[in-house]
Amino acid sequence: MRIHRFATRALIVAVGGAGAIWGLGLGGGGAQAVTCNATNGHEVQQIQGTSGCGARAGVGSNASAQETGGGTAVAVSDRGGNATAINQAPGSSALAGATTNGTSYSITTGPKALSVAQARAGGYSVAIGGWGGQAYSGQPGVGCSGGFAAAVDSTSGKACLKYGSIDLHN
Repeated sequence: MRIHRFATRALIVAVGGAGAIWGLGLGGGGAQAVTCNATNGHEVQQIQGTSGCGARAGVGSNASAQETGGGTAVAVSDRGGNATAINQAPGSSALAGATTNGTSYSITTGPKALSVAQARAGGYSVAIGGWGGQAYSGQPGVGCSGGFAAAVDSTSGKACLKYGSIDLHN
């Protein structure tokens, strides 16, 4: 269907743009950065000023949480999962979970954002929240609301993009 192709292309452009902002480091605030990495049955938590992160990985799993904006990043994985949570803005939270060989990425790029990504069954899950946006990717699908949000879940085949009055989803 024509609308599904347009929605997919728009989501790719939005995710690519958010990735470019993240790669250039333009989304971060003046807060102190904290990083938590855990593998193979370990966990790590750090709090510094207004920034906090936590990572917990089951046996055979990887979890990484990076907080650079004065908010929270939490990643949890189990049964071969790989979870990455990155927060770059004040008052925002990025939460990533992965199980059974799933891979998840949860990224916040704007203030007052929330992103939640939960991957399962070997699938990929990506949630990006920015500028007051909320993004969810996982079971049973995806959800995007607020100022800017994008989400993709390969297991359910669902995707969404919310940017102001633009609201695309399948």
